[in-house]
Amino acid sequence: MDISIYDNYSGSSRDFDFFPIDGEYKTCDSMLTIICLHGHATFRIRLHDFQLSRSSSLIIGPEIPFYILEKSPDFRIDVIRVGESVFDVSSYDEVIKKRLKRIIIDRPLNKISERKTRMFHIIHSYLKTLMKERGDYYRDIIVFEYIKIFLYEACHIMDDTTSSNNLGKRERNVTNSFFHMVEKEFMHNRKVEYYAGKIGISAKHLAHIIKKTTGKYPSEWMDNYALLESKKLLRSTDESIQAISYDLNFATPSHFSRFFKEKTGMTPKEFRKSISENQ
Repeated sequence: MDISIYDNYSGSSRDFDFFPIDGEYKTCDSMLTIICLHGHATFRIRLHDFQLSRSSSLIIGPEIPFYILEKSPDFRIDVIRVGESVFDVSSYDEVIKKRLKRIIIDRPLNKISERKTRMFHIIHSYLKTLMKERGDYYRDIIVFEYIKIFLYEACHIMDDTTSSNNLGKRERNVTNSFFHMVEKEFMHNRKVEYYAGKIGISAKHLAHIIKKTTGKYPSEWMDNYALLESKKLLRSTDESIQAISYDLNFATPSHFSRFFKEKTGMTPKEFRKSISENQ
């Protein structure tokens, strides 16, 4: 069963490989459910900032880029990592799958009561004990059912707070589809018309919906993804600037350099040099 439990975790990237390192965006191939026990932290998810504090929960979907921007010294969280394969089990109905997708897109951060914070912490501790003892059919069923309770409770919290969310189902679906495609294809295609065509709407309509639901236009999101990837490649690889420009589908290296300098105030060469000087 593709599930991991971490309780009273400090958010240190040294402990678990799915948490980001040194302010770099990272993705996890699983869904992360995070409950804050103490302190506070700012998570940057898809370029949006979310303030996680005591008695609040955060759900981060698979393959969604994020990192911890800052955290207090006393920051402590409980984390449940649930692999996508878990949702293939037939006893998970389509309702919970759809509602979890809504949470991830519409409202990843939610306030919860002190009572539920304590309850979640107890479930976390019990699950961690069960995971250590697991090894037979009945233990697996118990773990699985507790995970279901936890996720259904997350959906219930979403329903309690969703009245303030005026997004229609169609707008949510379009936004979800857009990000799902962009995260997989931005390195090869950053034309609004391409994604609009795959969704089945006009580029103008797509731009209107994404601006309404996220506060940014599709082109801004795609530029931001390209910028984040270019910084990652410049920082963590020895690829030439020319090779990186072609990796990211820029027409020429000079186009890439102009784009990068416009966004950061530095050329790619200057950025790479500043990284090496600070190490």
